[in-house]
Amino acid sequence: MKNNQRKEPCSNCGIEVPSYDGVNLVSGNTSQFLCSNCYNQNISKTFGFDFEQVSFHPITIEDYDGAPHTFHFQNRLLGDRVYLQALEIKEGEPEGYRFSKDGYVEDDLFGLFKKLVERIRRELARRHIEPDHLTRYSITDDNVVRGHINWDDETEGQVPLLVIDGKELSWYELGRMLMAYEGFHFKLEIFDETEER
Repeated sequence: MKNNQRKEPCSNCGIEVPSYDGVNLVSGNTSQFLCSNCYNQNISKTFGFDFEQVSFHPITIEDYDGAPHTFHFQNRLLGDRVYLQALEIKEGEPEGYRFSKDGYVEDDLFGLFKKLVERIRRELARRHIEPDHLTRYSITDDNVVRGHINWDDETEGQVPLLVIDGKELSWYELGRMLMAYEGFHFKLEIFDETEER
């Protein structure tokens, strides 16, 4: 069971934040955890620009089947670019859907946020898998599967844990779904999480 109280104190400001809302920095034998706010301040000072940290409240959006999904937002600077991420949080940990958009530091963060929310709504309005009595899930009639690739603790990262329609599936489970298409051809396309295809 996941610990919904897992927080870490920021090495810079001392504020405790969820571990997913910060960055672990390692230099030699020294490591420190910085909350997103302190991390962004350090990056903006290093690159010599002003960056105003903006926080967005979590929002809940229903999927194709009417199930609610609550997203928490974080923004992070990567040089002169800003990366806005929406994480579905379950029991205090990121699990399920994950979306992101990126732009430049001078871009309007609220505009970037609006685009990200629109993308979430589009993605949740479609379904790639459906319940199946034999294999737990089967691929829908559109014959397209989209999702993201995660680390699988059970296999120590030897094969991925896949998140499709916000549901965690093993590589084996996807393989079982694909066996319904024995003899067919397929195309596997990999793209950055900020892209939408």
